[in-house]
Amino acid sequence: MQIQLSFHPLLIDAERELLADWLSSDHWPYHGNPQLSREKVLKWAEQGEFTGTNCQTFWIIANPDQRVGLIRLFDLDDIDDGFPMFDLRIQSEYRSQGIGKEALRWLTGYLFKTWSDCERIEGSTRVDNLAMQKVFRQCNYVKEGHFRKTWSTVDGKKLDSIRYAILREDWINQTITPVNWDNEM
Repeated sequence: MQIQLSFHPLLIDAERELLADWLSSDHWPYHGNPQLSREKVLKWAEQGEFTGTNCQTFWIIANPDQRVGLIRLFDLDDIDDGFPMFDLRIQSEYRSQGIGKEALRWLTGYLFKTWSDCERIEGSTRVDNLAMQKVFRQCNYVKEGHFRKTWSTVDGKKLDSIRYAILREDWINQTITPVNWDNEM
């Protein structure tokens, strides 16, 4: 059965407790803090980490009222001379079902359609998150950087991270402009 998705803004005043319960109820293996506490999420909400001028958060809703994921867009204050970034979380029972790909396509279109000054969107993932790397490639994001030992894990290990980006013109034209890796002298 095909999962039908919709994307709804987080209503932080009405959904603060729901958000804290939802984020603390699952394991997020490829995030800096894989097991969030309710208290941590509530503190982040109080600090404006989910809504405000610099960020927006959306629920990923499936058939028709199951919260299966969350998208947090951030660095929106500098969108005219910088680029937005995002955090994408899919509940463990819904992973590997194409939701990440559909969510990334949605958020890419949302950002480019909403902000005419937005020329690029970036996202990073850990080197061991092969599923997210595949999603980036399926959505025409290009690998632009490989950063050694930049992602700290809970157990103190340092892992490499990979950065992907998409340009507005590539999104419009459904093309991929490769990075020129051979320009060193």
